[in-house]
Amino acid sequence: MNQDIPGTPNSLIDSVARAWDLLVQQIDDLFGWSPGPVPSVRSPSAMSDGELRTALRAAATALAQAVDPERQADVVAAADARWRFNLPVVTETQVQAMFAEAFDAFRLAVTGLDDHASPAVLASVGRLAETLARARWLLEPADQGERRERGYALAAAAVARVRALSGRAEEAGEADHADLAGEIADRAATMEARLTELREADGLRAVRVPKRRTLLQAYLPGGVDPFALLTAADPRPAATPSALFYTEAGTGDALRNFQRLHLTRAYWLAQAVVLYADMCRAAAPVLGRGDGERVVAAAEPRYRPLCQEAGRRYRERLRRGLHPGL
Repeated sequence: MNQDIPGTPNSLIDSVARAWDLLVQQIDDLFGWSPGPVPSVRSPSAMSDGELRTALRAAATALAQAVDPERQADVVAAADARWRFNLPVVTETQVQAMFAEAFDAFRLAVTGLDDHASPAVLASVGRLAETLARARWLLEPADQGERRERGYALAAAAVARVRALSGRAEEAGEADHADLAGEIADRAATMEARLTELREADGLRAVRVPKRRTLLQAYLPGGVDPFALLTAADPRPAATPSALFYTEAGTGDALRNFQRLHLTRAYWLAQAVVLYADMCRAAAPVLGRGDGERVVAAAEPRYRPLCQEAGRRYRERLRRGLHPGL
């Protein structure tokens, strides 16, 4: 156990709450907000785009520091002793893994958008959205048997991706990796067969994970734009989306430091904050941690108005014409 983290649940909750209170106070002092949910004259609507981005950066940093996997996962979830592979198949271990992945994606998005916006940074927001959508799909049914079925489906999809690696190793055609394709294919086949045995032994149905578009459209929280995530946050590389970010509309001037695109950065910070906050809410009950939900509930009066204002401005800009960074 990390010796820097208090050992009891109550002390952990208190330390997280104190850390959040301090960070909120720093944000309030920076932007002139009064205590409580109602902002003073420096309300989000009164901020410039640059101030809005800075406020969202502070709120995102506070959320990341207050709720992270190390604090949430101090109790290790039990794995299935029948399954000897590293790939998680139990709901609790899957959620723990997804929460860690969501945190990494959120942190990459926040730090990247602090410098500038780019397709590479927005891919982190897309990864965060997909992780959340899968987690919400997994946890949607209250019945533990149905959750188990969906957990097996997620594991099967991961095994299919492992199997696909064998084809890539074969395509590479490197002499040093001559036997690698076959080894990967054999391991994937072993995992797939064992997964089927476990599912049948548990008396569960074989279900399939919905496609990416369906997940993003059906399992994302309010305030998140599926269209934007399906376009700008697509992780696949392409030259044209890069041009949307690296040139200014009308002039074609390069904006590699994005000195005039604060709104684009604020908007994607807002999307990342909403996604990560919802991931914290979804994961906390499964991981047995109530402090995550408490911290998010305390943070929401601060970050929600900022996110709403960033979304309002961005949509207004889009209505006037295509905006760089869409």
